[in-house]
Amino acid sequence: MQWGHIKTLFILSFLILNIYLLIQFMNKQEEADIGVLQNPETTLEERLQAENISIPNLDEFNVEEGTYILSSNKVFTEEEVKQINQLENQVTTVLSGNHLVVSRFEEPVSVSEKTDSEGLNQFVQASVLYGDQYTFWEWNKELNVIVFFQKYGERPVYYNENGILLLYLNNRNEITHYSQTMLTEAEPQGNSPKSIIQPLQAIDLLADEDHVLSNDNISEVEMGYYSRLAGMEEEQIFAPTWRVTVDNERNYFVNAIEGLTYSDHDLTFIKEVMEGVKTSMQTISDEEEIKEPFMDILDQKLETNKTE
Repeated sequence: MQWGHIKTLFILSFLILNIYLLIQFMNKQEEADIGVLQNPETTLEERLQAENISIPNLDEFNVEEGTYILSSNKVFTEEEVKQINQLENQVTTVLSGNHLVVSRFEEPVSVSEKTDSEGLNQFVQASVLYGDQYTFWEWNKELNVIVFFQKYGERPVYYNENGILLLYLNNRNEITHYSQTMLTEAEPQGNSPKSIIQPLQAIDLLADEDHVLSNDNISEVEMGYYSRLAGMEEEQIFAPTWRVTVDNERNYFVNAIEGLTYSDHDLTFIKEVMEGVKTSMQTISDEEEIKEPFMDILDQKLETNKTE
């Protein structure tokens, strides 16, 4: 009996010791896992490296200050409307109080799947009024629409329906129509420039919000502009904004002054722009030759996407 009690005590003692050692081990492991984050001397590069997050060379981004900018919806002047109406190989109309240009190519323009962004930018520069003020964003294959964002300098204005150019393609990958809106020349806001969040800090913010995960690859970083009130407001304030592309698939946006983050919403945005164009097209006379064919294209693209 006595030996049985002693054996039980030994077993309980070893069990308690093992539990204690396990707790100690787990505490030390946790400290090791978060030690990099808690160590004030640890650099952001080391924190990202600890998560195996690869980043491109960011040395070219030495922007330390930036400003908000103010812009409004452009109204095309009578002279500009004349220039639009004289564009070669196009039948055009200007709608919504001269805010929206819609054009049909009399001879559709074929686009190869191999055409790169430079080739598409060159086509727009040669075919669209102020085409050099837009930059290629994407070829959305779901809707078969090529998207261009307006830019200020070399910085794109992300996801703004008042500064966008859409090229509409048929099932033979021919451009048949386009719609165009523009923002006016930007005016800096505020008495002095603001400090800019650096791209490495932007990536770190996205990692903190689980937009960037362990083993992710940051494939591209770019500076542009983004407005939180991107609607039909007459005037809008745009903040300098970092675009961070992850694994060549996902785009995230970080307000470079306030640190606010936004996700990619390509398909929803393009459909909203197309719905707006459709609404504007409904206001013109049925006798205008551009109306019926373009309305059919808009309906087809929007309905096809709904059924997928």
